[in-house]
Amino acid sequence: MNERIVKEGHSNGNSNGYNAPIVYKAFAVLQEVAKTPGSLGISDLSRVLNVNKSTVFGVTQALLDLGALRQDGTSKKFRLGPALIQLGNQSLAGISLRSLARPFMLKLAEEFEQTVFLGRFDEYGITIIEKAESPVELKVSAPVGARIPFFAGAAAKSFLASLDKPQQRRILQERTLPKFTDKSITDEDEYLVELERVREAGFATDFEEYIHGVHAVSVPLLDARGWLVAAIWIVGFSSSFQREKMFRAAKAAKAGIEEISSMMEG
Repeated sequence: MNERIVKEGHSNGNSNGYNAPIVYKAFAVLQEVAKTPGSLGISDLSRVLNVNKSTVFGVTQALLDLGALRQDGTSKKFRLGPALIQLGNQSLAGISLRSLARPFMLKLAEEFEQTVFLGRFDEYGITIIEKAESPVELKVSAPVGARIPFFAGAAAKSFLASLDKPQQRRILQERTLPKFTDKSITDEDEYLVELERVREAGFATDFEEYIHGVHAVSVPLLDARGWLVAAIWIVGFSSSFQREKMFRAAKAAKAGIEEISSMMEG
């Protein structure tokens, strides 16, 4: 199946005669795990790749240490890890994405008079990679490059709702839902229900769950395969960014996201 990749000495013609067989084997492991996440253990990978178990063990341990793989504690089966997701997001959420998204963000900021953020997600939290400031004097703001917590409000819900239910449950078992305010959802089952609502609606809301006096809506940006690339979220004070306005903003953001996605695919 991946014989050409894992074979020692394989070259694609662009390596100038240099080879690193273990790299090919590591990449083959990642490819197989990506095809059937949560289904393959060391013995399975050894059989599929025709590589001895000791080599597979060494490769998978290194990939686990790097965060490129995750291993279920009970079944010992592998899934792709957060390091690969982070690298993919960094690649896709770079300058080209920022330049594509910014005109739409500026339009949203002007129309709804709230600040608009673009951010990406990794296992440690959310990083703001672009913003469009509200045109009004009194506004919510944060600098590009700022990081916000893993479960912070609407943006986090958009990211987490894009995962499948087993991944969501695993994350909630590994981490404690924080009580940012008295309106934060801290019950795991209630939070999972909220993520399902977000998935069905196509956008997430935050009514003072992250910061007192602040509302937000967030829309995920997915690629053609349905994988999360980034999210756009709109933030304002609860006095000026109320429910009806939030839902209109979410509808407008979803339309903008569709245009950005089509431009990325094109």
